[in-house]
Amino acid sequence: MRKYLMLIISILALATNTFAQNAEQVFKAAVDKLKAYDNIEIAFDYRMINTTAGIDELMTGTGHLQGDSYKLNIAGQEMICNGSTLWTYMPDSQEVMVSSVDSEDGGSPLSIINSYYDNINAKFLSGSDPSKTTIEVTPKGKDENFNKLVVVAETKTMNLKEVHLFDNNGSEFVYSITKFITNQILPDNFFIFNEEDYPGAEIIDMR
Repeated sequence: MRKYLMLIISILALATNTFAQNAEQVFKAAVDKLKAYDNIEIAFDYRMINTTAGIDELMTGTGHLQGDSYKLNIAGQEMICNGSTLWTYMPDSQEVMVSSVDSEDGGSPLSIINSYYDNINAKFLSGSDPSKTTIEVTPKGKDENFNKLVVVAETKTMNLKEVHLFDNNGSEFVYSITKFITNQILPDNFFIFNEEDYPGAEIIDMR
């Protein structure tokens, strides 16, 4: 599930002014531009829908991305990763889970989106609103989690507005970007967990 989240956060950051000849070129140009930023700050609205299970949940999230490092706040959890170690703080239980970064964690958002760079098919979808461009992205091979993505951007600027992810269990995850800032000056220890900032929290090292 965390790999899902990392992928979506990455795609949310694909705000681009690049025009290209076809949908796959648009998607790849956006990835190339994303990787060129020193760092990215985003905020987004998140909605999970599963009609069969009667689920319709809405929440907000924020995050910072920089290379293999990231800091994310969503679903009542704070995740801090320096590229090799992941700290997950759960305020309700006052616990901090410490783990090594591996494929199960999904790595950084930027590395995950790059892993899909050469393994997707993309096409434009027609819509009634000419001010928006919609791109459908699907994996070339079978993916155990994700079925397809539908990306909605402003036609004039190609700035990203929404991402809809459809998984293989019939759920739809909708992410709407509300803030996008790049190339900020961040402290050297920004992506390092500081125990003094979480007084009373129990540290559980699972490495």
